[in-house]
Amino acid sequence: MEIEFKDYFGDQLTLKPRVELYSVKDFTGRKMPGLAIVFDTTDEYPEQYGVLTVSFGEMIGLKDCAYIDVNNFPGAEQLLDKGIAEDTGFTKRSGFCEYPLWHFSEEFLKECGGENYRKYSEAYDEYFGGEENSETPVTDCGQTMT
Repeated sequence: MEIEFKDYFGDQLTLKPRVELYSVKDFTGRKMPGLAIVFDTTDEYPEQYGVLTVSFGEMIGLKDCAYIDVNNFPGAEQLLDKGIAEDTGFTKRSGFCEYPLWHFSEEFLKECGGENYRKYSEAYDEYFGGEENSETPVTDCGQTMT
């Protein structure tokens, strides 16, 4: 998969996305894989162009989501128009910077993420109980909530 967009100077770029993983922790200190979206150049000798996402070291409770480094990845907002992600409306502030939380399409993550996305997805589903538990009724002190 290759994605085209314009850089700071208006020049057309063609970049190849890939999924990398980094270690994050939940509120109990349990380690989990976090999503990192990296873009590489597509010329004869590819090199890393930039990292789209930023980590705060904490697990994000929404699957297929990551904070976006709009300060250091020029043209990031153009990727929303390509349908690979949608802005959730949530942000995280660090210092004077604000980072939007984007939800990436599963199709995009599978295509560019391969084995790394599979590991992330399986760990997330295991942690949160996966699809098989989605119809379990919520209970409160033994009483089923409706």
